[in-house]
Formats: sequence, C-alpha cells, structure tokens
Amino acid sequence: MPGKIRALWYLCMVVIIAGFLVLAVRGEMGKASEQAEAAYQLAAEEQKKIAAKTIQIDPIKLVRELNAMGKYQEAADIARKAGERNPDHAQLQTWWGISLVKMGKRAEAIDHFILASKKDPTDEKAHLYWGLTLAMDEKFEDAIGHYRTVLEINPEHSNAYAYWGTSLSALGRLEEAVSKLEESLILNRFNSQAYEILIDVFSQQQKYERAWEMVHKARADNISLQQSFIDRLPEPVQSP
Repeated sequence: MPGKIRALWYLCMVVIIAGFLVLAVRGEMGKASEQAEAAYQLAAEEQKKIAAKTIQIDPIKLVRELNAMGKYQEAADIARKAGERNPDHAQLQTWWGISLVKMGKRAEAIDHFILASKKDPTDEKAHLYWGLTLAMDEKFEDAIGHYRTVLEINPEHSNAYAYWGTSLSALGRLEEAVSKLEESLILNRFNSQAYEILIDVFSQQQKYERAWEMVHKARADNISLQQSFIDRLPEPVQSP
C-alpha cells in the first residue's frame, strides 16, 4: 500500500475509533455503529480513488532504462526488489540477470537465466542472454545450444542466427558461420553485427572481394559498421 494511502487509512481509523468511543460512553451504541460504518465506507472509497490515481511503474521498463543509462547497480537493485515481490515472474529474472551481466557478474546472472527459463520455457530473451554470457566465457558450444533454443521458440530471430554465426567463427567453423550469418541477414538486412562478423569471416577465408561486397552493401543501406572490421581488409583491387 502506497504511503499516502496508508496514512489516510490510519487517520480514518483513528477518527472512527475516537468517535465510536465517545458515543459509546454516552450510551449511544447504535448511533456509534452507524457512524463507524459510514466512516469506514468513506475511507474505503477514498482509498480506491487514490489507488486509481497512483501511477504504477513498470519495473521491467525501469530496469531497461537504467541499463541503457549505464546504471547497472541501480537496475539490479530494482530487479531484485521486484523479483522478490514476484518470484514467479520470468521476465524480471531475465532482466535481473542482464543487469548482472553488465556488471560483470556472469555466474550469478546465469542463475537468474536458469530460473527464468524454468518459470517460462518460452522466454527467448533468457536463452539469448544465457548464450551470450556463456560465449563471453568462451563456452561457445554451450552458447550455440541456447541460440538453437531461441530459434525453436522464434524461428525468425535474426540476432540468434548472428550470435550463432559469431560462436561458429570463434570455433573456426567458418563455412558454417557464413551460413548462419547469411540467414541472419535474410531475416533482417539491417543487422549490423551480422554484417561485421560476415566481413570478418570472409577476411579470415581471404575472400576479400566478398568481404568488400558486404561493406558496400551495408553502406548502401546506411548501416554503420565498426571501422576496425574494415581496416583489417586489404584495399580492393581496382579494375584496369
């Protein structure tokens, strides 16, 4: 109960009890009961009015905003408090875990992704960030398992394909990586990460012409690429 409502409720109760006692002393029990009931109803109505006006803050939205501002500890604290009040809320557990990842507490974060996936097996974000967290610790095969799960839940998840391709690239399975990254771009042709990793994979394969094709294609769609991916490419061969 919000503070204002609680204060109003307590004040009304004090008034009710005081009035009841005064009338009771005078021997007017019937009148006291009627006034007490009327006051109680009035307090209840006021409580409803104030509750209706009270702005309910979406904790998940707040956690997202705090993370976006780099206030990871505050985000984790909000997620913790909301999660304690709603222990079965899978999304709260997921966002709690995401905040912890951003703080570098990866092992602790995974505990929340596990809990979120148990509470809601269709929570694709829990599996996506679970995979990303494992990849940060170079557990790429385990990460790929979670990207697969994301795609079982949502077959059109472009980022899941991009992250899958990234892990395959890290494992040196370059042809498989190309396939997943191209699938990512089919689903979302503006996926900058898929472009960057695909350019890097082509560079590793020394397929520089294909790499430059991806650079030009991204630029044509006004997709911003990190310069480091382009700097690793040799200059394109000019036609005579």
